[in-house]
Amino acid sequence: MKFVKSGGCVDCGKPGIELCQDCRRWQNLGLPLHTRTMYLYNEEAKTFMHRYKFLGDTVLIRMFTDELKKVKMRRGWIVPIPLSRDRLSERKFNQAEEIARRMNGKVTLALKRDEGTPQSRKSREERLKRSNPFHVTKEVAGKNILLVDDVYTTGITLRQAMVRLKEAGASEISAVTLFRSI
Repeated sequence: MKFVKSGGCVDCGKPGIELCQDCRRWQNLGLPLHTRTMYLYNEEAKTFMHRYKFLGDTVLIRMFTDELKKVKMRRGWIVPIPLSRDRLSERKFNQAEEIARRMNGKVTLALKRDEGTPQSRKSREERLKRSNPFHVTKEVAGKNILLVDDVYTTGITLRQAMVRLKEAGASEISAVTLFRSI
């Protein structure tokens, strides 16, 4: 499989512009979040994610181990975006947690997610309007946190997690995703 490195927007990796319109909007809302996206979500990436996420071929994630180990962060916690209980029951694994475990650092399951319709079944507008499904389950006050997710689409998932962690006293929060939707 051939994956294309992301680049462009300094906050989300969207190609073609230094700071995309979406990230400008997030900044204007007071929700900036530096997110390193590793690759673009092209047809190869979609095929990979289908096999990995929906068919449960978890061995595939190993091909990214070397790149994931290079992700730099301040000393702190790596926090994967959680799945709802229903989604975890369906898949038998959390794809973001598997990605996080390939990185150098302490993986901490510090968030819980309410049940709800999967993001993949929602329109962009529905994603942006959803209520915050996250709850902090660990003491995060003063911690530097690196959020980890599989695909960055609108940025709402990472930002809602960030808001909950900030409310609980987390110090610095950044994020990394394997792919950036284009």
